[in-house]
Amino acid sequence: MTDSAKRPRVWRTLLSVLLLPLAIGVQWLSGRSPETVEAVYSRAVYPPIVAALSRLSSRLPFSLAEVGLALACLALAGALIWLSRMLLRAKGQRRLVLGRALVLGLFAAGAGYSLFLVTWGLNNQRLPFSRSAGLSVHPSDRAELVALSSSLIDEANRLRDALPEDEHGAMRLEGGTRLALARTTMGVTALTERYPWLPRPAVRPKAAWTSPLLARLGIGGFYSPPTAEANVNVEIPPSDVPFSAAHEAAHQLGFAREDEANYLGYLICRLHPDVDFRYSGVFAASRHTQRALASVDRAESRALESRRSPAVKRDIAALVAWAARYSGPAMRTFNRANDAYLRSQGQRDGVRSYGRMVDLLLAEWRAEQSPTAPRDER
Repeated sequence: MTDSAKRPRVWRTLLSVLLLPLAIGVQWLSGRSPETVEAVYSRAVYPPIVAALSRLSSRLPFSLAEVGLALACLALAGALIWLSRMLLRAKGQRRLVLGRALVLGLFAAGAGYSLFLVTWGLNNQRLPFSRSAGLSVHPSDRAELVALSSSLIDEANRLRDALPEDEHGAMRLEGGTRLALARTTMGVTALTERYPWLPRPAVRPKAAWTSPLLARLGIGGFYSPPTAEANVNVEIPPSDVPFSAAHEAAHQLGFAREDEANYLGYLICRLHPDVDFRYSGVFAASRHTQRALASVDRAESRALESRRSPAVKRDIAALVAWAARYSGPAMRTFNRANDAYLRSQGQRDGVRSYGRMVDLLLAEWRAEQSPTAPRDER
């Protein structure tokens, strides 16, 4: 082979090897300037991308992401079988075969990670939602946390009274889980009216057919960036379905941080016209605030917990029983893997960032207590 013929192959190999480090480098550089990411990517580039992808995937009654994941697993299995056969045949050229396989693997990883960043992942480096919404997030004293938790518990008790129950006395979704998923869009519409700078994708959370597996892993749902799909584990108790759907819809709106997706999921539920959504959001928020309060004043947390209505206590019991049913090594392993992923995306608290939702709730609560305080909604 001539030098001129070898040169394109060398460049292709070099590009394949460097694609993943280049993608990681772009992510690292993006983290140095959240303002630029917010203005250029999150508000200019991302909205048309998610709008186009969601309009295509929302027309399908099934999760395109789950089909793609299944095909990817088959492709990986096929690649491993092909590599094994090539190694058996190569004999004296096994290093060459392994080298080419490594280059192909690095290219696939780089292409996949680049696709992730372009279709959603750079939102990890955007400005905090509190900055964009004009919410003042700062350390709160115990009295504020007690007042917020008390308010959420009372509101959850009130909302729960209007809801239907199953044969065990736990909350039941009127019309079933799938209808509840379809109703998520009403809360998202209300949120985008409150914050007009948010993107407007086609929101249609889907029931994951892998729900039994997701339950084993302790996952309430997942968002697929390449297909712009929110997928919900329909095995979870009904009281948590609306909030889980709203949480994944918040990811679809471009908020990658888990604490922000939790808070926006709560807002989507709270702004929803239907009582079951409002209850699910307030119920979830009250559990988060109670955990935060228990970490600083366990006695006060227990005292507030005793004020929950019998109906709300039955919903908590259903959640506890569900978690106990699926708890095991798979859930613990996934939790560690998820923690590592969140840290790799700049969420330094890892899975603990789920609890930071309380900071945003407190900021909103303070703003509502002082309605004259200015809000800079950018």
